[in-house]
Amino acid sequence: MLWHPRKGIHMSPYQAAGHALFEWLPHLEGVLAPFPAVALVLSSTWCIRPGYSKTLKLLPDSLRTRFIGGTFHKRVHGADPWTLASFRSSPRGVQVLADAQRRKPRHWIALDDDIEDWPESAQAHLIACDGSMGLSCPLVRDALHQKLLQFHSPGIDRA
Repeated sequence: MLWHPRKGIHMSPYQAAGHALFEWLPHLEGVLAPFPAVALVLSSTWCIRPGYSKTLKLLPDSLRTRFIGGTFHKRVHGADPWTLASFRSSPRGVQVLADAQRRKPRHWIALDDDIEDWPESAQAHLIACDGSMGLSCPLVRDALHQKLLQFHSPGIDRA
């Protein structure tokens, strides 16, 4: 997925031919439905550009209301170029782990297709998926559902 100042967020016709933006969101909504207390954190370069708020506006209300933040946010990290460059050059797993350490949730799960250089201490929280299949893969949906069952029961407060 790409971002362009005039086009906004869009799919790359070269890297994602035949795929639509957010095509797997109904699968995510389906897996999360029995777990209304689960909160989400956006881990994407879209937190930087076009920005967290603009990105959330593209999501359906049912998911938008679950988001509690992003792994990068100017209010948390500041806007200085060095901090931004440092964040961008960090592996995704390092970004996610830093966010989890800052928020201190009781439980957390990361669903990601960028699994290179994940810290050892974060790998137990990772559900790896193929970028061309995402949540359309039944094995990924089942793995996410099983982890959610381990950590959450309907009615438990967010954490």
